[in-house]
Amino acid sequence: MKIKKIIFFLIIFGCLGYFREFFFVNLNNIMFQKYYNHTDLPIPSVMLFFNSFSYKTLYYSKYFLSLLWIGLFFIANYMALKHLTEKKILLKFLAYSYLILLSLAAIAMVYGYFINGRLQDDEYTFSRWLLGIAQSPIICLILIASEKLYTKSTAS
Repeated sequence: MKIKKIIFFLIIFGCLGYFREFFFVNLNNIMFQKYYNHTDLPIPSVMLFFNSFSYKTLYYSKYFLSLLWIGLFFIANYMALKHLTEKKILLKFLAYSYLILLSLAAIAMVYGYFINGRLQDDEYTFSRWLLGIAQSPIICLILIASEKLYTKSTAS
């Protein structure tokens, strides 16, 4: 029975990852077309809605949309941990991990913006890397793998 749950969550994470990548690649293509006045990139019909917005609107909406995808991945990670592990403290570790990731990413972005005056340096790259972790099953996989270690450390 547990193998079916594992396969189910692997499919969920695979679909989330695919649709996230599909969405942002095509959104970036739309933004590229608007910024450089190109029309040669194919845009799927499901993404044509975003073509009606200005470049600036799309640029700033990516922050909100990234948070939306982070939320979706958090929910998927939470549900996977809830159904695949027995230790409820792992759910707290998941929440703390996301809080730390988002806080560090925000600090890096704020530092880059106010200290360097732009969002294109190493701070931005670091922030994107942290948000990439938040938009993946990495934390969930680490916590599932650590469940047995947590059991051993509390038994000692």
